[in-house]
Amino acid sequence: MHHLTILLNKAEAFIVIYNHTENKMQIKETENEKLILEAAEAEFLEKGYAKSRTTEIAKRAGLTHAMLHYYFRTKENLFEVVFQRKAKLMSEILLLSFKKDLPFLDKIRNGIEDHFDLIAANEKLPSFIFNEVRHDDNLRRIFVGIVKERASLLLANIKQDMETEVARGTIHYMNPYDLLYNIISLNAFVFMSAQVMCDIMDYNEEQKQKFLEHRKQMNVETVLNQLRI
Repeated sequence: MHHLTILLNKAEAFIVIYNHTENKMQIKETENEKLILEAAEAEFLEKGYAKSRTTEIAKRAGLTHAMLHYYFRTKENLFEVVFQRKAKLMSEILLLSFKKDLPFLDKIRNGIEDHFDLIAANEKLPSFIFNEVRHDDNLRRIFVGIVKERASLLLANIKQDMETEVARGTIHYMNPYDLLYNIISLNAFVFMSAQVMCDIMDYNEEQKQKFLEHRKQMNVETVLNQLRI
C-alpha cells in the first residue's frame, strides 16, 4: 500500500481549475482551491451531481459561498474538475502497473491489487462514475476522452507482453480486452456491492476489511488462473 499512497499523493497534489479570463483549463495549487475540491469530492461522491449544492460544499470547506463562486464560478465547472481528476486516477493506475519491469503474471497481480486498492481508498468512485456517465452525455464524452488513450496504450502493452509469453509457452492466450475488462469489472463490482453484502452478513468494520482483502486475492486468483498453463 505504501507505493500506492505515494502515487495517490502525487496525483492529488495537482489541482485543476478554470482560468476564467482565458476560459481554458490550467494547473494551479492554492489552499482554498484544495479545500473546495476536497469538499466537492466528498459532496459529489456522497450525493451525486443532481443532489449536491454549492452552499453545502462551501460549508464543508469552511469557506464562503462567494469564495467558491470566485474560484469555480458554477457547480458544473466544479463538478467537471472533480470528475476529470477521479477519471484520470482510475484510468492511470493499471497503466502505471504495466510499466514496471516485472514478469508478466506479476504485472497482472500488481495491476489488479493496485486497482483494487485505489478503489478501496475511493469506495464510492465506481458507482459515482457509472451513474454520472450513464445519465449525462457530456460527462460520458469527457470520461471516454480521458480513458480512451490510456486504455489503448494499456491494451497495446498487454498484447505485446502476452504474445511474448504465449510464444514462450508460459501462459494461455487471452484477448487483452477480455483480460482488462475482467480486472476492472471484478474489482469495481466488489465495491458496488460490498456494503449490501456486509449488511447481510452483519460484518463490523474489521470484518469488512478482512472480507475486502479476501475478495482482492480471489480476484487475483480468478484472473491468473485463466492465464496459467
